[in-house]
Amino acid sequence: MALSPSEALARLLDLTYTPGTEGRLIAVRGDPGSGKTHLLSALVQERQWTALPATSYRCTRGERARTAIDAVRALLRQARRPCGEEGEEVVGLVRERRRPDRELVVLEDVHLADERTVSELITFSGGTPAPLVDLVVTLRPRQTPPELAEALGLTAAFGRTELIDLAPLSDHEMLTAFGPSASYELRRRSGGNPFALRALQALEQDERAGADSPATPFELAVSQEVRDLTPHERHVLHAAAVLRSRFDVELLAEVAALDVVVASAAVHNLLRRDLVRAEQPVDTLFSIRDEVFGTLLRRAIDPGWAARAHQRAIRRLSARGQGVQLGFHLASSPSGTRQGELTRIIAAARELMESDVSESIYLLTPLLAETPHSSEAGLRVRLALCSAFGRVGRLDESRNLLFVVHEAASPDKPGPDAAERAEEVAFVSGVEAVLSQDQQTVDLLEEYLALPELRDTPLWPRLAFARGFRQTMQGRPVEHGELDAALQAGHAGPARAGLLALRALAELADGGLTAADEAACRSGELLDRTPEHQLARGLDALCAVAIAHIYLGRFTDARRHLQRGLAIARRRRHTYLLPTLLVLLSESERHLGLLEKARASADAAIIESSSGTPLRLSQAVALKAAAELWAQPPGSGRARGLARQALAQQAPSPTRVNGSAAQAALVLAQDAWLEGDPRHCIALLLNEGRGRRLAAIPTNQHSAVRELLCAAGMDAGLPLDDWAHLSHEHARRHATPPDRAYDTLIQGHLHRSQGALVEAARHYQDATALFAEAGMAVIQAYALGHAARVHAELGRAERARGLADLAGELARRAGAQTLTAWIDGLLGASTGPAAGIAELDVFGQLTAREREVAMLLCSGMKRSEIAERLAISARTVDVHLTRVYRKTGVASRVQLTLAVQRALL
Repeated sequence: MALSPSEALARLLDLTYTPGTEGRLIAVRGDPGSGKTHLLSALVQERQWTALPATSYRCTRGERARTAIDAVRALLRQARRPCGEEGEEVVGLVRERRRPDRELVVLEDVHLADERTVSELITFSGGTPAPLVDLVVTLRPRQTPPELAEALGLTAAFGRTELIDLAPLSDHEMLTAFGPSASYELRRRSGGNPFALRALQALEQDERAGADSPATPFELAVSQEVRDLTPHERHVLHAAAVLRSRFDVELLAEVAALDVVVASAAVHNLLRRDLVRAEQPVDTLFSIRDEVFGTLLRRAIDPGWAARAHQRAIRRLSARGQGVQLGFHLASSPSGTRQGELTRIIAAARELMESDVSESIYLLTPLLAETPHSSEAGLRVRLALCSAFGRVGRLDESRNLLFVVHEAASPDKPGPDAAERAEEVAFVSGVEAVLSQDQQTVDLLEEYLALPELRDTPLWPRLAFARGFRQTMQGRPVEHGELDAALQAGHAGPARAGLLALRALAELADGGLTAADEAACRSGELLDRTPEHQLARGLDALCAVAIAHIYLGRFTDARRHLQRGLAIARRRRHTYLLPTLLVLLSESERHLGLLEKARASADAAIIESSSGTPLRLSQAVALKAAAELWAQPPGSGRARGLARQALAQQAPSPTRVNGSAAQAALVLAQDAWLEGDPRHCIALLLNEGRGRRLAAIPTNQHSAVRELLCAAGMDAGLPLDDWAHLSHEHARRHATPPDRAYDTLIQGHLHRSQGALVEAARHYQDATALFAEAGMAVIQAYALGHAARVHAELGRAERARGLADLAGELARRAGAQTLTAWIDGLLGASTGPAAGIAELDVFGQLTAREREVAMLLCSGMKRSEIAERLAISARTVDVHLTRVYRKTGVASRVQLTLAVQRALL
């Protein structure tokens, strides 16, 4: 079982402090640098406060003197007790702590132990007889002698040995341990290994400062690990570090300048020592152990030998035609890059850009000094770097290179043609739109859109999408004529999906819901058919599709597309997209009632937006506040604090409508309403909206804001006619499922404020069904709460209790603690589990599990989500639903939801 460092330490303390006189063998396994030594240091430090502190030994390769196992055996014979001979208690502890009953011996690096030590450990693992001390050993799984590994595995299965595997650190653990200085790229490259992350930070500091001192301790650690290799093994390992990955023995022998037989024997020993690893599933290809180990090792190689090794690699790889690997050696060769080699380096960097952008930047950056910007090669290097920098979010550098290329290029000199330059203009402009940053490439975009030679190429729709997307992100109307022309061009791919999404948003703004919905459906279907390698070049189009789906209330579809986009962006290292994708994902999940997931996505967006994207950072904090509003414990104030933080760090917005400020204000207003101050709630909303028409609030938030205005106005005794009329006008113009549901809920508020309770109950029932249809479980529970209160006012206590029970169950399933408390307070008593539902006629013939599945379906969850929630298969869910439909006589989820509502009302 793989454990985090904190979990592993807790487990070790638990095992070594367990009462009893018999000890056990505890094996802690982990890769190099995973934190085994740090973990055992913490264990030993903890034992220093006890009567029986730990004794530590370290195994080393080639031990000839008194071995560590001799000392262990001596301690086993002595086996001290925590009390003296007379039974008197040992005193003198510095502070009171739980005391162990047994001695503790720590034996580190057992994978380096001699045969005698291994044999003794195998005996100890059997536990016959059981040792009188706890023996904790650390080892590396790949270097453990096979006989010891087999013994540990067998005895662990029978409970005589305890195995603790150290898992890589999670992203959150790395951030907690190393702080914001550990960027996403370094965290990714480290693979959750603490040593690797510290080494990468030191190497990055070296590069910035031009000094070697920060990385010296890590280089010494690598030197210690390889110090006892034979000369042939050392040459083969150095050749492996030069080649890095995916090399065979023949290539390794060529680069090491050794015979293939000698190299093969050396590789066998390096594999055993876990300095080189076999590629899976092809075991004839090998790689250096990991990137960080290889980088540190290359810094220790003699520069003259490294130069000759790179030249040998270039000759061999040229004969094999392996472009990507060849590009690395051409760029790394100290002999200088020849003109004929630049094309191959640029081609290799372009190919690497789709899988490892940082490696591409590594290849291209040194060429800036070697190639003047006026030369053809210099222009191509800068254009390639423009794309690479954009993908990792270094927008200023990307933009600067783009302008350099644009100003230096001309039709009468060789270099990138207009189409190549236009492709980068479209890309950088898309990055600006995604990040909502400066609009410096607008003029370039206009210039290339006007070029007649590009009009009939597949690139022109891409340029048209880039301009339309920018206009949409700025809150400006998109030019319909240009959209139509770009769509009529007939070119498929991500750009077409993005254009369809822009068409959906434009139709929605004009009140054409049917046309908008049709365009959004087509855009989503086109994205689903787009393979990853194409979609990776147009993830800004995916953002546009997700925005269109969110505005249309298609939250489930938006979430599906965003999850795919996030996976691609992380695999392809397009880090500039992460803040925007995560913000949109949190928005979708919150609407769907997935409050915990919405909060986690907002947290991830905060982490990725910590530098360079201030607008996304404030949006992420505001969305976390929105998720916390209902999920927080009642009265905790967490949402209020986050909302104030979001308002305090507002960045200047390029549009007059600031969505994050509006969201934060909505959270503060709703918090004030829940705290019993409806007038303050109304003042906050009208102030943020700059009047009754809410001109400063994004269109997709109007309905939620007006609903809260009406709920607070109802409690404050204010007339609701004006706000209800504006809501009805907005819903008639947009008519998305959420807008219609909120408008129906507002009509319920209006009738209740006018004393028409029966009409209010009917509207609340209809609103509940509409929210369920849209999959908005939390707001569905909120609407049910209002319905329960109206029925209580009508004297229908039983129906009110049933509605409150249903609302409470939905809120509990969504993890909405504050909403649950609000529902409990509506009828003046706590609502228990939805027991009353079991007695409804519509559920009379259902089993308990069938009722549970039906309830989850009515809350808006999909079959796959129900299966995940109940830990059953999707097929089992289908079986339950088939029985539910047959027994209740309904044919769809909507009909089932309505049947439940009618039964309750």
